[in-house]
Amino acid sequence: MSKFDSEEETGMNAIVSARIVDLDSNGLVNNHTHKAQLFDARGHKEALALSRLNAILQTSIELTEIIRLFFTEVRRIVPLDGLSYEHQPQGFNFQQGIQEGQDSHYRIQTDSDYLGDLTLFRRGKGFEQKELEKLDRLISSLVFPLRNGLRYQEAVRASLTDGLTGAGNRISLDAVLSREVEQANRYGHPLSVMILDLDHFKAINDTHGHSVGDRVLKTIADTIQNSSRNADMTFRYGGEEFVVVLNKTDIGGAKVGAERIHRIIEKLTIEVGNLQIPVTTSIGVASLCHGESQEDLLRRADTALYGAKRGGRNQVVVAEPSLANA
Repeated sequence: MSKFDSEEETGMNAIVSARIVDLDSNGLVNNHTHKAQLFDARGHKEALALSRLNAILQTSIELTEIIRLFFTEVRRIVPLDGLSYEHQPQGFNFQQGIQEGQDSHYRIQTDSDYLGDLTLFRRGKGFEQKELEKLDRLISSLVFPLRNGLRYQEAVRASLTDGLTGAGNRISLDAVLSREVEQANRYGHPLSVMILDLDHFKAINDTHGHSVGDRVLKTIADTIQNSSRNADMTFRYGGEEFVVVLNKTDIGGAKVGAERIHRIIEKLTIEVGNLQIPVTTSIGVASLCHGESQEDLLRRADTALYGAKRGGRNQVVVAEPSLANA
């Protein structure tokens, strides 16, 4: 057996257990389940194209790049104008090209994994039966790259997420704030942060136990995220402190946002079993001065936070501009 034949058989064995449902007919695409018959039928040219596609899809583990490579290669074989891919459990959506005209829908899964829904678009005439059969076979090549990409994305997300609250963690905050500060300083966009601290949180832990304290932290994180704009990003800074990064927001807008979150939490009563636990927050707000570093921005917000705590807690305090950079 030649090296080419060996690689082909390995590739075909890899997709035997996959199920790809054509959502237009709700029928199971089973072209790839009889590998010997399939290999004979598709011809040498298509075999080469499928082999190339399999090889190219192995060059990346990034989900977006996998889908992009797939679209680039498949449209060499079947004319396409656009693609849409969605994996709802991970909240992942990706579009490329033009999403209009004739379309063909697929749900991709294995016995143990749902791998997403794929839609291919073409303007003008619809897909011919031979083209649909080619697409069925080509989409089969996506199964294992998709599975690996989804698992990698999940692992990356877990490494950047606080396990208790679901907010971003310190590693994620450092990366995001570094990027946002660099962009704001380069293009002159406003950027603000707020640091929130739960008042008397130690007393909640000491009185009711850490499981109740954990429930309070989770509820507060959810409340902050639900009370913020979609563009705002929430992170657990440590202990009972949270940071919200407000992109393209000046100090006036940040103060309004902080006061809104403060009021919502002040009115909140967290119920844990028969317990009703009131919670308040102290919040420090700072807006980036030109040329300021992310460390100095956070330091000023932190100083404002402690000003709120020294002033009696349960309030919002705005930081003074950095004299060195104002």
